Amino acid sequence: MDLNADLGEFTTTGELDLELKLLEIVTSCNIACGGHIGDEASISKIIAAAKEQGVAVGPHPSYPDIEGFGRRSIDISKHDLRDSLSSQIKEFLDVAKSHDTSARHIKLHGQLYNDVSRSRELSEVFISAIKDNDLSLNVVGPFGSITEEVCSKYELPFISEAFVDRRYNENLSLVSRSKDHALINSIDKRLSQAKLIVLDQSILIDGKKFNMHAQTLCIHGDSPNALESAQLLKAALESEGVKFKYYG
Repeated sequence: MDLNADLGEFTTTGELDLELKLLEIVTSCNIACGGHIGDEASISKIIAAAKEQGVAVGPHPSYPDIEGFGRRSIDISKHDLRDSLSSQIKEFLDVAKSHDTSARHIKLHGQLYNDVSRSRELSEVFISAIKDNDLSLNVVGPFGSITEEVCSKYELPFISEAFVDRRYNENLSLVSRSKDHALINSIDKRLSQAKLIVLDQSILIDGKKFNMHAQTLCIHGDSPNALESAQLLKAALESEGVKFKYYG
């Protein structure tokens, strides 16, 4: 089982310190590369630290929407979206190359992650941006998404992901952040959800059990108690015999 975090989203020294501590726990990370936040300097800081910890890295592109932090759908042509994603990916690759390392995977951020997972057309745009950079990466996305089918078409490995700090709708989409109950802030509830997903391959939604298979779990670095949650989650699952390692 892989444990990942979305990083490179810090704006203060304290937030950077938290991200660096998370890198001591996770086995992979997804690094913001300019769409919603991030620049060459922030990418470089996280890649350098991840390399030191032996953590696999990958770009975390989004809609080009810094004002909305990539958490809303925007009106953008497919051509412009492809160009933006290609540019974000290239910036990440250039920085990674300067550290003598390479991307192992790619994961979309925010609303684009959700929109692409439900649209064959947008999934094609996403995969085209990957191919623009001559890449064959592990593509991280939600279990049961349309993106998985498109990845199969282009012979790209798809890695199913589940969130320990987000609630799900019955169609296994994420509850919108605009809803009061979208986030799971209780550490105990995060641990319970993680155990169900990993040990039972299921998830509880309004008291009903649904199948949920994941090869990687995500903990959001900007969520309350993220560091403690990651530490306890990893320890709890390891005590159940789960081995954490990168999936690639």
